[in-house]
Amino acid sequence: MDIRVFKTFIAVAENRHFGRAAETLYITQAAVSARIKQLEEFYNTALFIREKNNLRLTPAGEALLSHAHLMVSQMAQSKLSLSIAAMQKNTFSVAATPNVWDAFFSSRIQDMLALFDDLVVGAELSVREAIQRKLEDRSLDVGLLTDPIKDSDFCNELIGHFDLSLVGSRAEFDAKVEDYVLVDWGITFQKEHALHHKVTPNFKTSAAMIALEVLQTKGGFAYLPYPLVQALIENGELFEIETPLQIKRPIYLVYRKNNPQEQLITEFKALFSKLQ
Repeated sequence: MDIRVFKTFIAVAENRHFGRAAETLYITQAAVSARIKQLEEFYNTALFIREKNNLRLTPAGEALLSHAHLMVSQMAQSKLSLSIAAMQKNTFSVAATPNVWDAFFSSRIQDMLALFDDLVVGAELSVREAIQRKLEDRSLDVGLLTDPIKDSDFCNELIGHFDLSLVGSRAEFDAKVEDYVLVDWGITFQKEHALHHKVTPNFKTSAAMIALEVLQTKGGFAYLPYPLVQALIENGELFEIETPLQIKRPIYLVYRKNNPQEQLITEFKALFSKLQ
């Protein structure tokens, strides 16, 4: 049913006169009569009692009036909402695990903002499981992980690496140390770590910055991104420890296949190739 029919019904009900309603709506009186007739045929009932010099609503008309006001109001609100939405920028959302954020992504935030300066960009820290869940329900466009998501519905693209170093507040390290900080660098790292190290951690974290703060305040050892600790090693605040563990970690850009943001994802991937 055309919303103009309900607007006409409201105008007639308020003016109690077809002619005055027509003037209010800037249409002919014949058009007003036709619309009211259309409404009465639709509901199969009379909406007005037509008496000489007296036009009033029937009980059915009284019942319809509040609904008519509601429908007109909701239509106006929907037009306003769509108008506001049309003026808003498109969005692009990225999530990274804390380790990827500290080691790789935090230094590239400004480049991403410059690339997508015409978009509303969302960036968040989250655990791997939550990132996968959000990618699955499409509330997230891209995830940055150290291990791929092995699922045929996902695309995993290697976009870079970062180097880890075993560092400590002193130069001697062995399995007997009691102040080792275990940083979560992903599933592959955990397997390799268990193979090469029998040390028992006294502190665990998924964030490199937290581990570094522990080392600087209480002392200890941890695997940390080399760029993060390079200056501290060079000035003697931390010591680099020789280790058999693989220290180059991959970064995977992960997203759902058939993502409607495919063009933006392509631009996002190209950004990292420029920054290598």
